[in-house]
Amino acid sequence: MAAINKVTQGSLAKNKKLNEVIEAINSIANMSVKQGAEGEAPRFVFSKNQSELVTSGATTSDGDDGGGGGLPSGFAEETLDVVNNDNTAGQRVFLTKAV
Repeated sequence: MAAINKVTQGSLAKNKKLNEVIEAINSIANMSVKQGAEGEAPRFVFSKNQSELVTSGATTSDGDDGGGGGLPSGFAEETLDVVNNDNTAGQRVFLTKAV
């Protein structure tokens, strides 16, 4: 996503809060998401240029990450062979559901 430019001219440029909001939106638009280490608590790190969302790294005794992940009910993964834009062979994984 392209960054929103700060206001530098006109009457809105006198409003410092407007540019603070623009900085915050740009930081969130550049957010990265990663899974935390085992036992690490989830957190949201906000900085001037980029934000980071760290998900819970907790695991249960059965190996489930506890994050509610996995496939949606009734769906299965299916790998399909495709032709890439550069005319080479590739594969894509799709979620499919019988109807």
